[in-house]
Parts: sequence; C-alpha cells; structure tokens
Amino acid sequence: MKQAILDSAARSLEVPIMKAKSQILSLFEFDKNQTVIIKEIVENPRFGELDAVITHRLKDLGFLPNTMVRVVAKGLFGKPPYAVQLSSGVQFSLRMDELKKIRCQAL
Repeated sequence: MKQAILDSAARSLEVPIMKAKSQILSLFEFDKNQTVIIKEIVENPRFGELDAVITHRLKDLGFLPNTMVRVVAKGLFGKPPYAVQLSSGVQFSLRMDELKKIRCQAL
C-alpha cells in the first residue's frame, strides 16, 4: 500500500518536470544545479536605454544561444544574485534583471 502511494506521488511530481523541459523560461526560474540551454536574450524594460548595451555585454561574456548554463548557487533565501556557470567552465554572478533577460530551456 505504501509503495502504491509513493509511486502515485512520484508520477504526480513527474508531470510538472516534464512540462518544464518543453517551456522556455527566464534563467531566474530554474532550480539550483539544473542545467539549461540558452534560447535567446530578450529585452528587459528595467534597463531602459541601456538594454542593448546589457544584451551586448551578456553576449560578449558568452551568454549565447545554444550555450549550456548551470545555476551553481543562489543568494540568501533563494533570491538573486545567482552564481551561474557556462559550459566553458566560467562562472558569473548575475542580478535579477540580468537573469530575466536570459531565456532558457531545461535539458
């Protein structure tokens, strides 16, 4: 009986995970140690006129489409800044507004 309950609970947990794999979300929305692939860098109105400069800076640092990224650590209480690691091994600390610009898909 206990095993049936555990199996049922496991199946109910699998559905959101599978759904998240097909969704494109901001890097801010992924869990610690989850590996994702960058799909695009989008506009963030919070940067105003500097948005294009921030986008260019992120791309220069290696945040390019089809690059794998992993959230290495999150700030206090799971809030930004987040430490992220690119597939090249380089790590960066990103603020909330930068995290929201980077759209990714779970692997």
